[in-house]
Amino acid sequence: MKKLSFVISILLLSGCSKTFIKKPLTFTTLFVPGETTYYKMHIERTITIHEGDSIRNYIMKYNLKLKETVSEVSSQFITLNLNILSASGGVTHNGEDFATGVFDNLKGHTITVRLTPDGSIADIRGTEKIPTLQGTGAEILSDMEIFSFLYDYIKPGALKPAEIYRKETRTGSKVYRYEGIDKTKSMGDAAYITFTGNFDTEDAGYRGTYPYKRITKGSASGAIYHLLKDGRLVEGWEKFKIKDNYIFPGYRKLNKEVIVYTELRVSRAQKTGGEKHE
Repeated sequence: MKKLSFVISILLLSGCSKTFIKKPLTFTTLFVPGETTYYKMHIERTITIHEGDSIRNYIMKYNLKLKETVSEVSSQFITLNLNILSASGGVTHNGEDFATGVFDNLKGHTITVRLTPDGSIADIRGTEKIPTLQGTGAEILSDMEIFSFLYDYIKPGALKPAEIYRKETRTGSKVYRYEGIDKTKSMGDAAYITFTGNFDTEDAGYRGTYPYKRITKGSASGAIYHLLKDGRLVEGWEKFKIKDNYIFPGYRKLNKEVIVYTELRVSRAQKTGGEKHE
């Protein structure tokens, strides 16, 4: 049987920044069964909780080393396993250590992502295991956004000069723009794409016996470098803020606001070949 691969072709045209090469460009995003890719992530997060008359502030900083393995490639799905090789970090509350060792149990944990041929994330599982302070929607959504960042950019098709493309993601919507080719990256030439995004959802639930409505809103901005020889993310960053408003009809003293501000940086360490199929 011939080796299977999944290829996405994208035509990128000239950007507007004078620091990048401006010329038409076609690159492919290639997934090969058994192929492994290594990433490093650095996450810094500030969580502010307004509840009643109290305000609490927490700062969370942690680092992850990930091994991505392409486990399945078919005409319908690409399945990727993100295994956490190491995790370190901590949380402080008003400058004092809080919840020490909270990330220790993440080592060995796997997050599974399933993509469709058009580059959309069909499913992502395992992000709910990332530690949260309150288990709020904004915290959970923020963790999903961190790992979605590795794949949300994928968009088959052609782009005209300065054209943007929009994507509905698992966490909101994003607008991407191709800026040019960067020839300074050590792994090779890379396409540079910037983006903005927003989050806007509503749901309802109960806190004990009290019904509430939750309104979640937020915004994001960032940039991604794509290695031209395989189309995969080689470096990127994102800053985003997500705010939850919990409203308890008839019980204003129970109302709560949670603001989660996150800064994320990702870099790719290396890449190895896939399995051989005959």
